[in-house]
Amino acid sequence: MGSRKIQQKLVSKQKKGKGKRWKKGQSSSSNPDIKTYREAAKNRFFQTSKGESSLTIDALAKHDEQQIDKDGDVSFKAESDVVSAAGKTFNTWATNWTECTNTTFGRVHRYWASNSAFHKEVLAVLAAVTEVIKTQGGSESETEYFAALMTALETTDSEESLAAVTYLLSLVLKRVPAQVLKSRFSEIAKQFLDVLVKHSEGQSTALLKSLLLCLALLLRVQEQATWSNSSTQRVYQGLLAFTVHRKPKVRKAAHQGVNIILRGGTFMTQGETAPPYHPAGSMTAKFCIQVIEQCGGSGESSDTLHILTLLKDIMGTFSLNSVKAVCETILRVMTLSNVMVTSCGMKALFGLFSGTPKPTTLNAELNAQIITALYDYQPSDNDVQPMKAWLAVMEAAHKNLARLDEKLCRSHLPRVFSICMTCLLSERMEVACSATKTMKELLKACLAPAMDGISVLVTSAPSGANTPLHKIIKALETGLGYQFHAAWGLVLQVFAVLFEVAGKECPLLFKKSVLSIANLRDSPRFPYKAELDHAIGAAVKYLGPRHVLEAVPLNITGDDDDYTFPRSWLIPVIRDNVGNTELGFFTTYFLPLAAKLKKRSLEAESTGNQVVCKSYDALQRQIWSLLPGFCNQPTDLTQSFKGICKILGSAISEREDLRVEVMSGLRKLINKSKEDEECKKEVARFAKNFLPILFNLFTTEPENTKDTTRLAVLETTKCYLHIADTALVNTYCDKCKEKFHEEGISSFKRQALLDLLLVMLPLVEEMRVKEIFQLVTQFLSDTDKTLQKKCYRVLEDLCGSPSPACQGFLTQNLPGIQGVLLNSLSSSSPSSKAPRLRCLINIFKLLPEEQKDFLLAVVPEAILCTKEIGEKARSASYLLLVEMGRAKIRWNKDENGALEDYFQMVMAGLGGSPQMVSSTLLALTRILYEFKASISSSLLETIVENLCILLTSKTREVVKAALGFMKVLLSAYPDTVLAPHLKQIMSSLVSQKEDCKHHFRFKAKEIYAKLIKKFGYETIFGLSPPSIHKVLVNIKKTQERAKKKKKEKEEESEEESDQEHFKSQPESMDELLRDTDSEEEGETKGAGKPRDRTQAKLAWLQEGGDIMDFLDPSASKKVLATKPGEKREQKTKKKEAEFKTAPDGRLIITESSDEEEPEKMAGDDEELDDLLNAIEQGAGNVKKTKKRKVEDLGSDEEGPAPKYKAGGGGIHRPIVKAKRSAPHDPASEYRAKKAGGDIKKTGKPDPYVYLPLNFQALNKRKKAKMTGRFTNLVKGAKKGAKKGAKKKKM
Repeated sequence: MGSRKIQQKLVSKQKKGKGKRWKKGQSSSSNPDIKTYREAAKNRFFQTSKGESSLTIDALAKHDEQQIDKDGDVSFKAESDVVSAAGKTFNTWATNWTECTNTTFGRVHRYWASNSAFHKEVLAVLAAVTEVIKTQGGSESETEYFAALMTALETTDSEESLAAVTYLLSLVLKRVPAQVLKSRFSEIAKQFLDVLVKHSEGQSTALLKSLLLCLALLLRVQEQATWSNSSTQRVYQGLLAFTVHRKPKVRKAAHQGVNIILRGGTFMTQGETAPPYHPAGSMTAKFCIQVIEQCGGSGESSDTLHILTLLKDIMGTFSLNSVKAVCETILRVMTLSNVMVTSCGMKALFGLFSGTPKPTTLNAELNAQIITALYDYQPSDNDVQPMKAWLAVMEAAHKNLARLDEKLCRSHLPRVFSICMTCLLSERMEVACSATKTMKELLKACLAPAMDGISVLVTSAPSGANTPLHKIIKALETGLGYQFHAAWGLVLQVFAVLFEVAGKECPLLFKKSVLSIANLRDSPRFPYKAELDHAIGAAVKYLGPRHVLEAVPLNITGDDDDYTFPRSWLIPVIRDNVGNTELGFFTTYFLPLAAKLKKRSLEAESTGNQVVCKSYDALQRQIWSLLPGFCNQPTDLTQSFKGICKILGSAISEREDLRVEVMSGLRKLINKSKEDEECKKEVARFAKNFLPILFNLFTTEPENTKDTTRLAVLETTKCYLHIADTALVNTYCDKCKEKFHEEGISSFKRQALLDLLLVMLPLVEEMRVKEIFQLVTQFLSDTDKTLQKKCYRVLEDLCGSPSPACQGFLTQNLPGIQGVLLNSLSSSSPSSKAPRLRCLINIFKLLPEEQKDFLLAVVPEAILCTKEIGEKARSASYLLLVEMGRAKIRWNKDENGALEDYFQMVMAGLGGSPQMVSSTLLALTRILYEFKASISSSLLETIVENLCILLTSKTREVVKAALGFMKVLLSAYPDTVLAPHLKQIMSSLVSQKEDCKHHFRFKAKEIYAKLIKKFGYETIFGLSPPSIHKVLVNIKKTQERAKKKKKEKEEESEEESDQEHFKSQPESMDELLRDTDSEEEGETKGAGKPRDRTQAKLAWLQEGGDIMDFLDPSASKKVLATKPGEKREQKTKKKEAEFKTAPDGRLIITESSDEEEPEKMAGDDEELDDLLNAIEQGAGNVKKTKKRKVEDLGSDEEGPAPKYKAGGGGIHRPIVKAKRSAPHDPASEYRAKKAGGDIKKTGKPDPYVYLPLNFQALNKRKKAKMTGRFTNLVKGAKKGAKKGAKKKKM
């Protein structure tokens, strides 16, 4: 009773008046003095409430009802989902309006804004319909909703309610059974049309959109036979009439409706049984043709533009005859030279070609006819956008033709290539780049798939025949003439693609092209060397080096050569691109040449001609550098290897300068031979010849201790051993073991033999594996640290090798290996830690059962190694800690219990020395991050408690590790998990010892920043003492500033991103229907800036030459969409130049003289200020020089003094320039006569002052003090400068 009276009082108070209320959005603009409730709420922060909470969903509903004011507007705008205890799948702010449980209308409840009158009307209608269905005992099916909404459509008069009803109908029609819509088609269609006719001129856009979508969904499900009825056709014609509506949204809805019917009709999506095209396609085509012919392309022609926009999406659904008629109409209307109509026509044709239409819609003959017709509509080469659009249409048309008929497409390619080559001469770089892209795409899409047929055609054609490929090459070769010098870079790009596409099949066709390209490099100041090298590289890669060198010989013979070697640039190009070619060509062509050049080099050295000696020596080394490329995937390995192996062996053993290249080539040959059994057998046959050479090289101590070739020797040995015979490997293994025990063996040789045994370990038998193990265990405690490390490396490979012999040995001897490792712990050197730990990792992976003693023995070592100096050792220790945790989980069924036990083992180290504590914290950090998902809340609480205690330690080493742990902890867990520990964490952070707090203040600041991001600024601020409030405020401001900058950067990147020229159309029925769903969501967003359409409709006529005949098809080339002579505006403004520039762009830098303008001297004060600021603030904070005014820069017409000097008589007489008498300038005494700057004068003051550089000037805290020292100096300098300027003006 008491609560009811209180409620009545509250209601009566509300009726009397609203009282004192804040204006909307201003409730937080004042800071109240009384904070009773705030303090109470703050005290309850993170405390568990006792008893049941009075905050329930019912209480919130009552509160919401009371918040409705007199006008009936809801004052809340919450749109987020609320968890409901009911059985509904959704429950939002809109749920209280309706009791609808049908998921069809889920979007109405979830995504809609409550401040829209239309949305409220929709909810009201849905609530009423749902109530009617429930009162009649309905099950809320789609059919029931559909019937109820159709009834509401008959009885509703207002546009707002009709819009709401039709919108709900557009949602439910997608799920109503098709049979219902087919049986009642006439009645439903008539009802929709009646409403549509009645409100076609109304103001409600939403109503018309929903009605059009309803009609489209109704017509979509009708059967194919129904479309022969005149009534169905009339309904569809009604929909078509709105495709040219004056309202854009209505028009777009009509376009989508037509698209849904023609593309997504139910009988059109039946797979193989579907008809080739929709019956309504011909009707649509006739309507489009009729509208275009009536409106034409002159004047505004808006209806024509709307129809062309529609055709862009639906032309691919028409029949062949309809497509032909529509294309003829489009081409006819494009002759009127309306820029907008031409653009939309191109888009429509592009949509047709890029949509991959069926042959029943667009066959090869019609495609070819359209391509031929489009040449009459080629725009001017300097008209950027129309030309790019035309090239895009031609590219799509040829790609589609290649799909339909490759032969016909080939015959059309030469003409389009000729046009593209003329585009390269355009004044506009965008046109040239677009033409280049088109040619490259056509080569890849149209020529590459048909190269097999083209190669047959070329080889079978008589000499002098002009095949399409010949014509294309001829057209591209014209681009190598000087007329195209500005576009040579683009031409070379096209040639590179052409070599890639046709080089392998028809290499002989390109000899002339390759020679012409190579000759271009000899042009003076040739600017496209990178593009040319890329093109020749493509020729080397695809034509092969033999054909390239036949076309462009090196002209290096070793006899009477030009010592400039003009073609030597070819060698690096071949080196970088050769591959998958004949190894025999290197043997027959390059090896004799290299031998001859080496001989000439030695001869020149003996005669003392060092220039010739060095030149030939460098050339022969460059030739040998080609060997790895020729060994990369050679095509004749089995035939050519036996002819080159002897030379390779002698080069490895005798030629130290060639050893690296030769071994690199040998490794590539070995890897290639693994792919083919015959090649492998051929290369392995010579293992007995190569391996002794490699063994001797590796075991011989080099003179230079930093010799890097030994690693290459070892890698080559490893590769060869993998393909060698097993018996041969066993023999070499036995020899290595014998030499290991020889008397007087050096330490270097012993280490080298261990490396060889390590390489052979996975390849030998189990018995020899055991012998190798026994050998290395003797040296695990050796004083030679390098030898000890290599022994551990052998053990590491033994434990991790997948070979059957090693696995069998491990299975039998694992306990023995564990004992060896534990016994050798005390004698292991720091350099051996990394392989030792990796060996332990492999052992823990193999342990099948729990061995707690072994685990307890290894854990301390793993913890202490986290502080090792070597990075590899530290990484291995972290991996070992993780692997031990995984092993612990694997050994026990209870995962939580196993982890808790493992963490307790590790945390035992927290009771040791400071170094042990910090190491333990690092170990805990790693394993906590690894197993964060499996750690229980009690274990986490224990960890956090220990962490908070250690944060208050006096030792910096411990606090540093604890802060690192805290940072990882905050990253690993969400706020909900860490919330119970927040107060404890904040308390420990602010309770650090003063020394540690100051020393690690920046690390602590990072943690505060993470806490603010995770829990919010207000929460952290409330839990912190006043001593760190300034830090928190600074963090907040920094984060807000960073967020703002990031947002601005994203907005700039969005603005700068180029939009696609043509938008892709929806491919599936789901996408089409999804487009209709997203329409209403798009309306709620803010409208963008209105586009300036007037600029897009402008066109210019190109003048000059003969009188233009507008009936000539080529007249369209002189109608430009780009203003002639207009240069592109640069997006970024250039920084104002600090120096004057001449008309040709040269910078003019002059010395200041007596005749300088006084304004020029005024800039010295600013430069002095900047210099002093730099001295005060340090080198890292130099201020940028302020931009000078335009007046200070002087006139652009001033340039350097002319070389000509007047002299003689007449006009050549000397001209004496009258000078005004000016007062004496004191600074002129110090000015040098023959040099720039000032000079010292004996007996007079120096012309400068010294500013002593003091290290304390870099201290930020003493910045103000240091600035004050120079204040008077700067003031005096400025005062003197002003006086001097005044005197000069007088």
